[in-house]
Amino acid sequence: MNILNSSILSQGVRFFLYMFIFLQPVNRFNSFREIAFGGLLVCFLLKLFKGGLKDIRFSDGTIVALFLLTAWSLLVSLLGPYPVDSLKAMENNLLAQLLIFLVIITEFKTLRELKKLFWIVISSFLLVTLISVFEVVNLTNYDQLLKSHDMFTHKMFIGGYANHATFYLPFILSWLIAFDEPRVRKWVGLGTLITGIVVVFVYSHRTALIALPSAFFIILLLTRKYKLLLAACLFAIIAAAAIGLSKSDILSRYKSLGNPKTYITNQGVSGRFGVWEGALHIIRERPVTGYGYGWKKMAWVAQDLQLAERWRTGYPHIYDYYVGQAHLSYGRVNPHSLVLQILFEIGAVGLLIFLWFWATIIHKIVKIAFLKEQSDSRSYMLCSVGVLTSYLMINIPNGFWEDSYGRMIFFLIASVFVTYRQHVNEIKPQG
Repeated sequence: MNILNSSILSQGVRFFLYMFIFLQPVNRFNSFREIAFGGLLVCFLLKLFKGGLKDIRFSDGTIVALFLLTAWSLLVSLLGPYPVDSLKAMENNLLAQLLIFLVIITEFKTLRELKKLFWIVISSFLLVTLISVFEVVNLTNYDQLLKSHDMFTHKMFIGGYANHATFYLPFILSWLIAFDEPRVRKWVGLGTLITGIVVVFVYSHRTALIALPSAFFIILLLTRKYKLLLAACLFAIIAAAAIGLSKSDILSRYKSLGNPKTYITNQGVSGRFGVWEGALHIIRERPVTGYGYGWKKMAWVAQDLQLAERWRTGYPHIYDYYVGQAHLSYGRVNPHSLVLQILFEIGAVGLLIFLWFWATIIHKIVKIAFLKEQSDSRSYMLCSVGVLTSYLMINIPNGFWEDSYGRMIFFLIASVFVTYRQHVNEIKPQG
């Protein structure tokens, strides 16, 4: 049997892609995730050897911007002060994102072909949701649970659940609205959506409780699901009123969302102003090129620039996070902002390329979303606006363009690319 047979390679690529995507929201089983990534990379490289890039149009703006972003990230990482750490971060993150994108756009030609992959995405989050519910039920200190999510560690399946949910729950709602699926799958998706919302509430993650309703609102509005939108708005108003009128200290974290000081004071935004100001102090030393791909070395940079003493005497709010809380430790100091993270890693030039890349994606979405004729493609593009709304909002106080969130966003980008390419091929004159 010839292992380089195109159909066998295609089966291998799909198997490892499904496995890799399925494991993204799962905190454990890192070895299986690495096996899936390695298998996907090997099968894809073998496919390239057989001419697997022949269907890629390298003049496409998205592909040009993506390869330029990759090339720039590689250049500044090699020439930066921490090349070994930067290249390792690129291998773990950007390479995986690039691989997911290239595999999906070469392996799948239509939106219909992607439906199995979509079901894999939903199934994986269903599994994590069910295990998370089990973990919550087995906790005993519910008062502490609803006051802070710090007790959820990444050793638990629920660790990071709310952040994952800001992608998965809007995506599940999009899937429910955009596609005709068997009734059983629809009920499973709906059950996962409702249960996921409850788990996010229990998780006590304020940004998620802003991002998710915003995404749901955009999805229902753009797809003209006005009855569902009205029902959702009424539920949200009743829930907000009940929380606001409650005298329970347990709900005080949620009550703060209605207080304007939450958004304009350093304490209200959980010390983010100090974090951001400190990140700017670091960034302005290398504003154009940054320090190389990967954020975990930010503590090293602060140490090398000898900023701790300066912060201690002149900027106590910065010192409190970087030294007092994070102890200037590798992997603990985080810029907590997508824009600042990109500026730190690949500089102003990299940020411009990143924005150009996203402009090409938004152009594709808009071009299909506002067509007059109804179709799965149009519905999916409209819904993707809601998913990206959630992504935008969660990245104001966080930086998710790497790790599992970054990989899933590239999964979404690839699906948008396939949908747009399908539309272009359908309207292309024959003969």
